[in-house]
Amino acid sequence: MGLGNPGKQYERTRHNVGSLVIDALLNEYDTSLKRAKGSYQINRDPIQNGDVLLAKPETYMNESGRPVRDMLEDFDVAPSECLIVVDDVNLPLGKIRFRNKGSAGGHHGLESIIAALGTQEFPRLRIGIGLPVASANDLSSHVLGPFTKKEFEALLPQIDRAKEACLKWVKGSRITP
Repeated sequence: MGLGNPGKQYERTRHNVGSLVIDALLNEYDTSLKRAKGSYQINRDPIQNGDVLLAKPETYMNESGRPVRDMLEDFDVAPSECLIVVDDVNLPLGKIRFRNKGSAGGHHGLESIIAALGTQEFPRLRIGIGLPVASANDLSSHVLGPFTKKEFEALLPQIDRAKEACLKWVKGSRITP
């Protein structure tokens, strides 16, 4: 599940990097998402010759826990079988980090998921968006703001690397971004 905020105005914002990775996977397989009965969109087409689901919440980032929990319950999936793709201000732009479990690290979307699932034991792929240049007090504006053209161009190859990392994870291969 790729985290982000719904709506056209957030499509290319820093907080929507997780959603951009899901878009790249959908493009790779020439497929799309459909509204599920829960608070998320999902693709149920066969991906990687198996039963892989691609999804995005239909809620705002800070409310990501409910759609993740709904999807896991709807499809009888354990938290350890759900890779969350998310932005990270503590990583430089485009740097990718994989963890099988861990704290939210101050990320409100991950905090919501941990609260909804009652566990930190789920894998996550974090993609760096960097800290704001001006001041740390402007964090909300930074994550909700769009990438500059230069930032987005630098990020595109990393989105592709994150997409490939997701596919490796699905196959059970070690992710070494």
